Amino acid sequence: MSLRKVEQLRADKGFKIWDIAVYAALVILILALFAVFVFPKKNTPLTSIKITKGFGLEPVTVCTYNFVLDSLEVAEPEVITVEENTPSLIRLTFHGDGEGEYNTIVIDKSAASVKVTSANCPALNCVYTAAITSNASSPIICSTHQMIIQTDYVSGSVIQ
Repeated sequence: MSLRKVEQLRADKGFKIWDIAVYAALVILILALFAVFVFPKKNTPLTSIKITKGFGLEPVTVCTYNFVLDSLEVAEPEVITVEENTPSLIRLTFHGDGEGEYNTIVIDKSAASVKVTSANCPALNCVYTAAITSNASSPIICSTHQMIIQTDYVSGSVIQ
């Protein structure tokens, strides 16, 4: 290595100002992603749920229930049938597109939870999914019958 090259390397600084700016931006991005994925949404009590039919761009809300107001609204009676409505629970039947396709949904008013108790889809993933018990709960999805049960709560505000 020539002497000139050695002197040039010694005069060159390790980091340029733009290098430091890029590294700082990367650190901020990593910290933000860490905060989003490590600290979940607040585990607030369940206030309302909605049941939708269909995936993609135009799912249709077929039923909503508000735990605070104790109000059940069935928007599509041909899709949702109310089997039982007592002071402590509501039992609904969600009808799929095919002949005899169904999901049985139980809304426990006293425990403020929603669960799919039975279905006739092959995988039964909706039946084995944990009950929705808080606004931070994951949705219950039956891909065979194109049903989604989810909360109306996202990041501290109600979805309109």
